[in-house]
Amino acid sequence: STRSPRPSVLVVLTESVRANTLCSDPPPHCRSDALDAVAADRISLGRLTSQAPNTFSACVILWAGVGPDVDFASAHSAPVLWELARAVGYRTAYVTSQNTQYEDFGAFVSHAGIDTLVTAMDLGGMANEQLGAPDERATEAMLRFVREVPAGTPYFAVLHLSNTHAPYRVDAAMQPHRPHSADPLGSVEAFHNQDRNAVLLQERTVGAFLREVRARADWDDTVVVFLSDHGEQFREHGGLYHNHSLYEEELRVPGWLIAGDRALTRDERRSLLALASRRTYMQDVHETLVDLLGVEDARAELPRARLVEGRSLLRPLGAEPTVLLATSTAVWEPDDARFGAMVGDRALIGAPGAWQCFDTRKDPEEEHPLAGSSCGDLLELVRGRFAGAR
Repeated sequence: STRSPRPSVLVVLTESVRANTLCSDPPPHCRSDALDAVAADRISLGRLTSQAPNTFSACVILWAGVGPDVDFASAHSAPVLWELARAVGYRTAYVTSQNTQYEDFGAFVSHAGIDTLVTAMDLGGMANEQLGAPDERATEAMLRFVREVPAGTPYFAVLHLSNTHAPYRVDAAMQPHRPHSADPLGSVEAFHNQDRNAVLLQERTVGAFLREVRARADWDDTVVVFLSDHGEQFREHGGLYHNHSLYEEELRVPGWLIAGDRALTRDERRSLLALASRRTYMQDVHETLVDLLGVEDARAELPRARLVEGRSLLRPLGAEPTVLLATSTAVWEPDDARFGAMVGDRALIGAPGAWQCFDTRKDPEEEHPLAGSSCGDLLELVRGRFAGAR
């Protein structure tokens, strides 16, 4: 690692939360009773965009830094964040309330060089395979790991939450969004309110967890990164849930960072504060975590480096990159595959014979497609990188 001191790095990854449900900006730009008490100093990670609207694919992009177009072998052989962290002397953990037996999701991390691995099957209390175990059991397990790390040893840990997945776990005593319903076939607004109430419950859980983390003696050398794997659609474009389209409601996610006084340099904080109006991506978060571990300057020497195209958000950003988007990847292949690409505010999404081009700055709801020629370069790229898009 090139960083001295090496900061502890804690990633809080949530599930199916869209950007306009949990605001990433600090107060007074947005308010959260639970988070403002412990993370009023949060720095937004810009207009953060997931590159795949499903947990499997988004996690591979975040953990390995590869794009959604990589083949199966590359997805499973690129080094993941835990391996990089261990290589430079970090203790590592993956604690998740996710049901890792679902579609064999846990197989991806079974050989990831993780010192402490705790899943929903270990935590117990999983009443629904989609909701996973109660998130507060995961936060308690993560706090146990943090407390057991020897003094002077940094840790890299991912706390992966689950309860904001449909059907959305709520607290009966905390449901201010009304009317609310867990019935997806009833009122879409009531179902959306169920989601909003579930996010409030999770904010309370995360707030209580962060209060403990920030009270530790090692907080000054700690960084916490919060983000969601993907968003959620509530009939904005005719769909429900996620993984069926590449519209903004399924891709735009919350993302923010808090850090102790010694964990970041003044220049790094300045770079983060400059992100407010910039589009950022899941691959960028990966590279930012690599930079926090002190491995960014060795990027070109790492295995599969040519497949990792993200930018560290701790450093000044150059021109807008062109990134790939997909519902279908080497680790998740739905029947209704959709592909796309984005550069700045220009987005191409769709499938063969049904491509659409949007200016997401002028048309954030993506209701008015541009002429096809407006995204001709993106269409050529997508067809060249995805076999299913031809």
